[in-house]
Amino acid sequence: MAIENVLLAAESVFALVLTVIAVLAIRRAKDVHLAYLAAAFGVFFLKALVLTISLFALSLPPGQIFLLSGSLDLVILALFYGFTLRR
Repeated sequence: MAIENVLLAAESVFALVLTVIAVLAIRRAKDVHLAYLAAAFGVFFLKALVLTISLFALSLPPGQIFLLSGSLDLVILALFYGFTLRR
């Protein structure tokens, strides 16, 4: 088992756990700005899931994987930025 696979699996699980925690925090605190945080973690989970699928099933060229990963990173950063602008 390659270390890359283990790290990607750990990233996926951790992102999913953080997404669930953020959604539960939204329900408990009723703070709309937490939706940005939950969405960012959700996109992070989606990114890990898409990378896993592309590595094992789709065999995308490295350029397309880099483009997809970079695009999702920009979305995640924008959502984190939206979360920090809550004040």
